[in-house]
Amino acid sequence: MKLKAAALALASALSLVSGTANAALVTSTNVPVTICDLCTVSSTLNFGSRLTLTDVNVRLTLTHSWVNDLLITLISPRGTSVVLSNNRGGSGDNFSNTLFDDEAASAIATGSAPFNGSFRPDGLLSAFDGQDAFGTWTLRIADQVARDSGSLNSWGLELTGATNNNVPEPTSLALSALALAGLAAARRRRAA
Repeated sequence: MKLKAAALALASALSLVSGTANAALVTSTNVPVTICDLCTVSSTLNFGSRLTLTDVNVRLTLTHSWVNDLLITLISPRGTSVVLSNNRGGSGDNFSNTLFDDEAASAIATGSAPFNGSFRPDGLLSAFDGQDAFGTWTLRIADQVARDSGSLNSWGLELTGATNNNVPEPTSLALSALALAGLAAARRRRAA
C-alpha cells in the first residue's frame, strides 16, 4: 500500500511548463511614412506569435525638424496606448535609432534632440505587461505645430515574455513513468 501511495504522489507531481522565456525583435515593413505638417500618421507591424509580455521596448528613427512638435504613441493589439514622447526635444531635430525603455537611465523629458541612445518614455511601457503580443501594433505620430514636417524611417519592438506551451517537463514525465511502472509492479505482485 505504501508503494501505491508513493506512486500516486509521484504521478501527481507532473507539472506543466506554464511559460518558456522568449525574446523577439520585430520591425515594421510599413515605412517610410511621411509626417505631414499638422496631421496624424500611423505605421503598423504585425507580431504572429503568442507571447505573454513581461517587457516591451521600442526603437525608432525619424527625421523631423523641431521634434518638440510631435506626440508619439504606441498602441498594442489590445488597444492599450502608451505615450513615448509628448512634445519633447525643443527646437532640435530627429530621433536617431532611439530606444524607449522603462529601464533606461535618462527620461525622454530630460533629453534633447537629436535623441540618440536609450530613454524612459513619458508613459510606462509596463502597461503592456501581461498582454498577449499577438496581433497588430500601431505607432502613431501627431505633428501638433505648423511649419515642420518629416519622415518616420524605421521602427520596431523588442518583446520579452513567456510562451505558454503546456508541455510536460522531461523530469516530470520521467517521474510519472516511474510512478506508473511502480503501480504496475505492485499490481502484478498482488495478482501473483
